[in-house]
Amino acid sequence: MVKQFTITKEDVAREKVPHYSDYLRIKHRPSFKVVIPTLDRPDELCLTTLALLRSHGVSLADVGMFITPSTTDTNDAPEWSRYLRALKRHDMLEVQLLPGARGLEKQMEKAMEWVSEGYMITMSDTVKEIFVRKLRKTSRKPFLAPMTKGLLPSLFHHGRDLLGACQCTAWSVNPMHNAGRMNDNALISRKLGLLDGNFSGMLLPADWRQCRVSKSHGLIYDVEWSASLWSRGHKFVRYMDLCSDHTYRRPGGQATLFADAHEEVAARFPSLLLWCPKPQPTLKTMQYRFRALGQEPLMMAAKTCSQRGRPNEHLVGRALTGAEKVRQRRAGRKLNLSAL
Repeated sequence: MVKQFTITKEDVAREKVPHYSDYLRIKHRPSFKVVIPTLDRPDELCLTTLALLRSHGVSLADVGMFITPSTTDTNDAPEWSRYLRALKRHDMLEVQLLPGARGLEKQMEKAMEWVSEGYMITMSDTVKEIFVRKLRKTSRKPFLAPMTKGLLPSLFHHGRDLLGACQCTAWSVNPMHNAGRMNDNALISRKLGLLDGNFSGMLLPADWRQCRVSKSHGLIYDVEWSASLWSRGHKFVRYMDLCSDHTYRRPGGQATLFADAHEEVAARFPSLLLWCPKPQPTLKTMQYRFRALGQEPLMMAAKTCSQRGRPNEHLVGRALTGAEKVRQRRAGRKLNLSAL
């Protein structure tokens, strides 16, 4: 019998909650929608974010892709038709292809209108993997390893339960990608910080329109969105031992449409953000710092659901035994000999 895990307010009061891997074999999942704003990356999106979701057993029918209504191809092909052709090539036509807008902040408005209410997952169009911070057995040196396939739905479920128990609005992974500087294993922060738009989840608040990011601030969308939510009482949690594998602010995509606006946002939220100008900043330079606000962190308990053996049996069916593998190989050799 599969044990049913959940997160309670008592767990939060003790500052220790179940591990998301303990949600692996739960069959009944909360409903959600995955939103992906995208621009000029049809094949890359299919080969990264969509392929990642599929590899973890997430139904692509729950995914909404928001397409900028423009023409960026050298052959003047509309974005819509380019994405549709890419979905056909990669056998992903169950994805919902939806009209977006020009600019990330407008794209996200369209996404939230589509979700309307309830639980949503936000991802960018270049996520190759979800990494977990681990320690090497002998040297104890930290490193990043891909999340075990099939665990992503468990994380979605865990995040939804965590929001309810903590009375929070959103969760996120760690925006940092340096294993040596990431926090200890299984730590969940409740401090004010950056919600990573590359991979995060949210219970869409009723007042989301009042939290909207300013026009033309798409380049720093995550910064302004995080501060705006917190300023209206919408707190969040962040899994500090997880991060998404993507190239930070690489050329192209939404970044081509906007100028930097860190100073303006820091002036709008002086009690939450500090403006920290740097000499000769680039698009990758973070010229701000979040103030130290929020509660003490939570810890995830040790895993009780072992991932050894056949962790993805519920996704791919029963694994073959050793004797069955031998019989299968012998049958294959007989077929090859008969063809000679």
